[in-house]
Amino acid sequence: MKKYLLAVGILTSGFFGLNTAEASEVEKDIVEVNPLIENLKTKHPDWTITLVTADEAAKIKEEVKKSPVLRGPAPPLTSVYIDQVISQVGTINEFSEDIGLQQTSHAVSGTVLIGVMEVGYGNDNQWLDDERITYQNRDYKLNEATVDFNNDRIVDAFYHTVTFNSDLKISSGTSALYKFRSTSQNSPWNTIERTINIPHL
Repeated sequence: MKKYLLAVGILTSGFFGLNTAEASEVEKDIVEVNPLIENLKTKHPDWTITLVTADEAAKIKEEVKKSPVLRGPAPPLTSVYIDQVISQVGTINEFSEDIGLQQTSHAVSGTVLIGVMEVGYGNDNQWLDDERITYQNRDYKLNEATVDFNNDRIVDAFYHTVTFNSDLKISSGTSALYKFRSTSQNSPWNTIERTINIPHL
C-alpha cells in the first residue's frame, strides 16, 4: 500500500515564497523551489521530476490527446494519492502513514503545503471545504511537476502542490476538508477523489 509522508516542521513564510499581496497579477506560470517537490526528488532519485508551469502541463496533455498515433493514447488515470502535508509549527516531526488516513496526525498552524500525486492523465480540481482552489484565487499558491517513472521521456504522472495560510483559512480549534478530484482525460467515467481532514491548533 502506498504511504504518504506527513512532515511537520519549522518553515518560514520566506522559505515558502509566500508574498502574493505584492503580486500585480495572477502569477500562475511562476515556478520556484518547492520543498514538497524537493522531498519527492530525494525519496525517488530514479524518477525524472520536472517543475512545469500550468501552461506547460496543459500543453503536454493536449499534445498527447491530439497525437495518439505518434505518442500513443494518453495514459489513463490509474491512481491519485495525497503524498505529503507540511505544516509550519514549533517542532520537527516526521511520520509515515497509510494513505487511507482520514486526518493529519497533528493539528496545523501557519503555512501549510499539500502534495498530491496524480498517476496518468486527468483533469483535476481542488477544494478546501467548499472553496475552490484555483490559480486565480490569491489565497493559494499552486505548483506542478511532471514525473517520468522509468526515464523513457514520457510523462507518467503529475505532482500537484498547494500552499496556503491555515491561520486565515481554518479557524482555531476547527478543521477543514481538503479534496482533490481528477477525471481521466481519455475515460471521462473514471473519476478518483481523495480527501484529508486538516485540524487547526
